[in-house]
Amino acid sequence: MSKDFIGHERNLMKKNSRKEKPKIIAISNQKGGEGKTTISIFLAEAMSQYGKTLLVDWDAQANSTRHFLLDVKYSIFDCLGYRGQQVVPPSLVIRSISDSLDIFPASISLANFITPYGVEDFSLLDDLLKKVSDNYKYVFIDCPPSLGLTLENALIASEYVIIPIQTRAFSVQGLSDLSFTIEKIKKKANSSLKLLGAVFNQYEQSRALSGLTEGIKKYFPVFKTSIPRKESIPQAQVKRLRLKECEKKIQSIFFDLAMEVKEKLDE
Repeated sequence: MSKDFIGHERNLMKKNSRKEKPKIIAISNQKGGEGKTTISIFLAEAMSQYGKTLLVDWDAQANSTRHFLLDVKYSIFDCLGYRGQQVVPPSLVIRSISDSLDIFPASISLANFITPYGVEDFSLLDDLLKKVSDNYKYVFIDCPPSLGLTLENALIASEYVIIPIQTRAFSVQGLSDLSFTIEKIKKKANSSLKLLGAVFNQYEQSRALSGLTEGIKKYFPVFKTSIPRKESIPQAQVKRLRLKECEKKIQSIFFDLAMEVKEKLDE
């Protein structure tokens, strides 16, 4: 066996042994009611079929947390060390939902995270996720419906952004502010941040909405998979159903979206 062949085999083994960098995706829209939590919980579940996934609840309303957990002793806020507070180890806070899905739960305490005490406060989430993200292939951050310190932390910690949006005039009007925030973060703190795409939520085909839809597509990449207006989706959240417990049509929609997300990430 030649030395060249042995060297090639060793290099190949080293290459294969390298751990793939986790994909961190913020699901964000500054406007409430656009479907961030709906897409976060079901997309994270669907993506977990492709690799170990962490869902980070980064919203003081803690809706993602309440969907999966009845109670939490500690939340992600307790792990930040904000303003010198004692830090709880992430291992005591992250909870397992299945073999391939974990959640970093939130609580109302996160509402205290509003004013930067120092420049380091803008990267607290980034610093925290660096401690745990290597255990995962995908990390999804369910962001709050607001601008400010919390959202900026999420965007600094992320590599990608997914924007849930309803095709309504008031929904579209808020996109310019979010777009400005994303560009600001790219220039000042996270040059690798990319807009992965917008997802139409509670989508209905109609002539009245077609103009808004086409207008959005001119400025943002849009996923082919859209989430239709179906009463069974909010009902599934009220009943705290896992994706595999939802009706087949809902499962199919989110598995299709997950496949499209994976394809974009793999590119």
